[in-house]
Amino acid sequence: MENTAENLNQCAQRLNESDDFQVLRKLKATMHFHKNAPDSVHKVCIIDTETTGLDTDVCEIIELGYQIVEFDSHGNFYKVLAARNYLNEPKGVISAEVTKVTGLTLKEVKGHTIPWNEVERELADVQLCVAHNASFDRPIVERYSQVFVNKIWGCSVAQIDWMTLADVSSRSQEFLCWKVGEFYYGAHRALDDVQALTELLSKPISEQQNPAFHYLLQAVRVSKSLVKATGAPFDVKDALRSRGFRWNVTARVWQNVIDDSKLQDELAWLIEHKTPNPTVIKLKATDSFSVRAN
Repeated sequence: MENTAENLNQCAQRLNESDDFQVLRKLKATMHFHKNAPDSVHKVCIIDTETTGLDTDVCEIIELGYQIVEFDSHGNFYKVLAARNYLNEPKGVISAEVTKVTGLTLKEVKGHTIPWNEVERELADVQLCVAHNASFDRPIVERYSQVFVNKIWGCSVAQIDWMTLADVSSRSQEFLCWKVGEFYYGAHRALDDVQALTELLSKPISEQQNPAFHYLLQAVRVSKSLVKATGAPFDVKDALRSRGFRWNVTARVWQNVIDDSKLQDELAWLIEHKTPNPTVIKLKATDSFSVRAN
């Protein structure tokens, strides 16, 4: 059989109809998701970084990728306005471990720099940035450019309940693309990851079949507070961890960012569990996932 697109599609369809196979398609980056955009559309910057390490205080960017995409208030994507990928030579080394993950060596990035003036110009009127792990990407890019500081940020790991909405237990982007999007891609290069995340967020999930981005927007719109379990006794640490609290090494306190709609219930739980004087700090919309939320 000749490998024409039609024949291959027929083969894929027949395999998918069997209980013994599942066919994944290789991602082809989408530039137009829906036609006939409404008069009122917004812009989101979907962004990813590849870095020299995992310590957000000191690691260096070796690759930056992002897309600027039009969307409406329901979470539908329209036109991709820009797709950028930049390499950046670090001052330090690129370890063998980082090269294994990203495929990037010091030789490949040597002499490259990110044109931050161009990035800042393109993102000037973008209000929302989204990353698959915003707690990692945001603190890093904020060290490089002030343009990210006053943006609202969303996180497709923390702010979409993939288990409830899509019956997927893992939050790995590659796994979600397989289970929800039924596609695969060249992972761990910045723009590849961005284009895959954009595609994933466009996919309908839940019984209502809304795009995944719809649920991320809902979470982004909710006001939040940083709750510190000040004075919590040692014997409730496991319970705090199970509720999403994380240990702040510098401040030596368990803390968590809580939606304000759940704040009173959380405070009541803390009081019931021997923590009568928790510290509550109201967060601005532009503080989520930044060092200012610590």
